[in-house]
Amino acid sequence: MGLQGERVSLRPLTRNDLDEVEAWAPYTDPLYLAWNRFPWQQLGKDLWHELQEADPAVERYAIVDRQGRVIGVVGLVSGDEGRPALLSIFMGADFVGQGLGSEALRILLGHAFQDLDLECVRLYVAATNARARRAYEKNGFRVVGSCYRPVGRDESLAFLEEARYRSLRPFFRQEDGRTYVLFYRMEIHAPEWRALQSRPGSPRDGTWQS
Repeated sequence: MGLQGERVSLRPLTRNDLDEVEAWAPYTDPLYLAWNRFPWQQLGKDLWHELQEADPAVERYAIVDRQGRVIGVVGLVSGDEGRPALLSIFMGADFVGQGLGSEALRILLGHAFQDLDLECVRLYVAATNARARRAYEKNGFRVVGSCYRPVGRDESLAFLEEARYRSLRPFFRQEDGRTYVLFYRMEIHAPEWRALQSRPGSPRDGTWQS
C-alpha cells in the first residue's frame, strides 16, 4: 500500500530504507546536526525498526522521490481516544528547501483526516527551526502551546556566538546546569484541514494505491 503524489510518494518504511537514510549526506548547519544521529545511534536500526513495526499505534512511511530515492521519513503515532495523533517528519539534507517535505506532509494529513478519520494532528517544532514552522503553517498548523526540551549534553552551542545565529539566543535558557531550547506545540483539526482543502487553488496531493 502507498500514496502517490505529484513529486513524491509515501510507502511503509522498511528496514532496508534505514540503510539508505544512513547513507544520506549529513547536515552541516549546527541547527540540524541532531538529525545526523537518527536512529542507529539510539537503539540500532534492527531494534528500532522492530519496535516501530510492533506498535499498532505507529505508522511510519518512507518519502520517495520520482527517482525512487528515499529522501525523508514521516510518521504518525495515534493517541488514546480523544487525544491528538503525533506527527513527525524529517528530510535528508540534500532534499530540503524544495517543497518536497511540504508535499509529503499534505499527503499524510489527507490520510490522517480522510482515511483514519482523525480529529486532530499535533507536532512539535524547535523555535529555532523557522523554515519548518513556516511549512507547517502553510499546511494549516497553528501554535497552541510551547515547552522547553533539554539540549543534549554533547551538543555544542558555540555557534550561537556567530552573528547569523545570535538572534536565536532568546530561545535557549539555562536551568540547574542544563541548557534547554524552546519548542512550539502546533496542531491542526479536521474542520480546519477541510476548510483549507476547499480553498481555490488548494493542492490535491496523492491517491492511496494498494
